[in-house]
Amino acid sequence: MKATARLAILGSSLATMLMPTACALHAAAEPALTTTDLPFPLIERFENFTERDGIPGHKVHAVLKGGDGRLWVGTYEGLCVRQPDGKFKRFGPEDGLSHKLVLCLAEDSRTGDLWVGTARGLNRFSGGQFTTYTQTDSGLPNNVVYGVAVVGDTVWAATAAGTGAYHTRSGTWKIYDQNNSIMHEPWCYAIAPAKDVLYIGVWGGGIVEHNPATGSFKEYRDPDGDFQFVLTPDSGPVSDITAWLAWEDGLLWQGTYFGLSRYDGSRWRTWVETKSPLVSNFINFVATRRTVAWVGTDRGVSVTDGNDWVNYLLGSHREGILEIHRPSHPVERRVLQTALVNAFVLGIWVDDREAWFATSDGLSRGILSRKNPDAPVAQLGRSASHPGRGNNIPKTKSYEYTHP
Repeated sequence: MKATARLAILGSSLATMLMPTACALHAAAEPALTTTDLPFPLIERFENFTERDGIPGHKVHAVLKGGDGRLWVGTYEGLCVRQPDGKFKRFGPEDGLSHKLVLCLAEDSRTGDLWVGTARGLNRFSGGQFTTYTQTDSGLPNNVVYGVAVVGDTVWAATAAGTGAYHTRSGTWKIYDQNNSIMHEPWCYAIAPAKDVLYIGVWGGGIVEHNPATGSFKEYRDPDGDFQFVLTPDSGPVSDITAWLAWEDGLLWQGTYFGLSRYDGSRWRTWVETKSPLVSNFINFVATRRTVAWVGTDRGVSVTDGNDWVNYLLGSHREGILEIHRPSHPVERRVLQTALVNAFVLGIWVDDREAWFATSDGLSRGILSRKNPDAPVAQLGRSASHPGRGNNIPKTKSYEYTHP
């Protein structure tokens, strides 16, 4: 059931409409925020790519831009790379890839080698050739590889039956599971390398911290033990159902199916959609850019530093909706001229100029800008409802907005 829930992915959308007159008057009374008020840039426009543009499959699970500038895309129908002319070149089993269903990607920044996790093994793409590692011909714990990361000479693979560490110099493997670590169970979804330790995301087992130098393990679990409700916010992981992990600049971000968590080494912060601007509790992926998290969910993307938030949504007519949430400010909503290709976001890659989104129905590129994209449609009070012309704009969420 877990694999089915993870892989059987369907898109979803949020509804939207024109703002009522009362809201428009409220917008006139409040000056519009500009992107310079935010600690991160906004997306100026989206460019979308589907099967019509050469993507081999409509379901895109992973996206990664390499150090050489090449864009790698993992899909339901194979791996592909975007060439200088903008066309996509596909690699499949006929080219040596162990399986056409690509789940995750990582690059060795020292060598430029690409590591590809699939539904049937781990692959190394080097010098135009694939080398495959499966559970029957290597020390890979399980063929289903959900996450992969490269740390020095070691490649870490999060699989459905534990985490594997492949030492590239010696060619040897070591497996970590419930038998030789403190993992509650072996179903691992993500690997997040940190400064001196490694974080392993465990489905139903929270987060496991491992120090390879000392061999020690430490566990972080949901303190209230409830999968569906956050009874003790800001006291630990929001849930034990870890879907993804990301670490950068001293901050560990945990995406779960029940909300978002952040850990700075001493303090936890948690966010759920009913009590924060988080667009959805169902999180598939988290990418980081310094202290900012880009959160891919089943209903769009949330971008946050834990204080300010920007959401990218899809309207009922597939128009792009941008929401800006700031403490002590009304929510600002804008209708964009372009939009995500699909709201069910499975993977993200971002730098200071662009963001790429893998979705359940295509690939999107977001062009980042410090300029103010499009005119604001309205600014809405945190508890405002939207009666009037139609009912396509969902009500603005009401929550107690606190600083981190």
